[in-house]
Amino acid sequence: MSEPADRLHKVFWIGGAPCAGKSSISEILAARFDLDVYHVDEAFEVHTRAISSARQPNLTKWLSSTWDERWMQPIDRLVEDVTACYREHFDLIRQDILARSDSRALLVEGAALLPEEVTKFLPNKTQAIWVVPTSDFQKEHYSRRDWLREILAQCENPEESFRNWMERDARFAAWIEAEVKRLGLQLLKIDGSRTMTEVAEEVARHFRLDGS
Repeated sequence: MSEPADRLHKVFWIGGAPCAGKSSISEILAARFDLDVYHVDEAFEVHTRAISSARQPNLTKWLSSTWDERWMQPIDRLVEDVTACYREHFDLIRQDILARSDSRALLVEGAALLPEEVTKFLPNKTQAIWVVPTSDFQKEHYSRRDWLREILAQCENPEESFRNWMERDARFAAWIEAEVKRLGLQLLKIDGSRTMTEVAEEVARHFRLDGS
């Protein structure tokens, strides 16, 4: 087995829709099991500096668009756009993971971890899980975020932009759920009935981090 392939046996993946608690789950698991964490959103801030229209046309278009251009589109188009962008971003994520020199176990979390892309580099299905929020949980947690209000303030029609945003994420979550089922992978629904610590415990059992 090659060195990069060997390192993939120490990589765990938490994908899913936005606002499902992926970051919170990963931080709980990292503290308990001494894991390194790769936050896709943080990596994206670095990746944007090297994105080109030739290699990442969808990301380039998205980054150059205004908030109105992003949100005032048909919902189906919004879902197509976000999945296309995530596919392009995943290639950059994969390069980061394979380029690591550290042999410590790594937990990767983020919405760009599309099921079909992850499975291409997945030694064992127990090393990946996807979490999706219910629509009510999603809206509740988005509404707490100051940066969301700042973005909507830049839109000509904040209310419609917010509705389109929430509907896009809900349909993306449904698409993720269907993909996970099709590929025989593991999914968790997040509805607020359990604490993030309880959800993290279930993820740990799925990853077999406790050695079971």
